[in-house]
Amino acid sequence: MSRITLTLIALAAFTTFSTTAQAGGCSKGGYKKSYSGHYGGGNYGYKKTYHRNHYVKPIVKEVIVEKPVCPAPLPSLGFFGVMCPEGMLIKEIQPNSEACRLGLAPGDVIKMFDDIRIICEDDWIHALKCSGKVACLKVIPCGEHKILEFHAQLAPGLAY
Repeated sequence: MSRITLTLIALAAFTTFSTTAQAGGCSKGGYKKSYSGHYGGGNYGYKKTYHRNHYVKPIVKEVIVEKPVCPAPLPSLGFFGVMCPEGMLIKEIQPNSEACRLGLAPGDVIKMFDDIRIICEDDWIHALKCSGKVACLKVIPCGEHKILEFHAQLAPGLAY
């Protein structure tokens, strides 16, 4: 066969393929299934449209723009602490802070904060978020086996 004949056969095959693909991929003239009601029996909240006997799902473009929300800073007692099995273990106290005014010292453990038991850091953050201007702390002093109750004035700030 000559090159021209092969080129014409290839062109005819390509034209047939592209026409079939545009018709829906079926060699018998397209996809002709009729639907009654909504597709699959469910209500998806959009009207079905048909184009050349084909179901066309509408394109929905919804853009939601939200302003970034900066969370309010957590209140501060003026100490640095870490979580331990008993609660929040105080490691360092800032001078002239509420923790210093209350008489808290390194080694003290905060067991409860406003009736919220402190077991993990999430509990501590939740207690700070839910607190008011005055918080009730239940503390185990370092080296003692008793619980003391303190009432702290909370100040806004990022340190705790």
